[in-house]
Amino acid sequence: MSSGGFGEQPGQGQFGEGQPGQFGQQPGQFGQQPGWQQPPYGQPGPDVHVGAGWPQPTGRRTNPLAIAALCCAIGQVVAGPFAGIAAIVLGSISLKRIRVTGEDGRGLAMTGLVLGIVGTLLLILLIVFILAFFNSVVTNVNNN
Repeated sequence: MSSGGFGEQPGQGQFGEGQPGQFGQQPGQFGQQPGWQQPPYGQPGPDVHVGAGWPQPTGRRTNPLAIAALCCAIGQVVAGPFAGIAAIVLGSISLKRIRVTGEDGRGLAMTGLVLGIVGTLLLILLIVFILAFFNSVVTNVNNN
């Protein structure tokens, strides 16, 4: 009876593993091709750079002011007109910097600028309509 201890020969376990002719495989032939050896552990492959850390970004980077302009333009729905004004200022500054430095983000800056202008204009129109409405209500009340 085999107990799988240290004194046994490899391939001579209790269940008969490794016996020649069993399941069509010879001992030691578990899917390896003849003449091929597995490389030792710890050696990097051809495209692994030891000590490289995180991969470095490649290409141009996006202008952070353009991202901020778009965030402010979208946020003016919640934050109000001050975010729209900030979107206009940040969008125009980022467009100038993008033109000078060649960074990415022109579309973000343009979108932030346009949404900031549209939001600010809509707010101004809303204020004008509210004032005109109250003026007409006050005029009608005073005439009656």
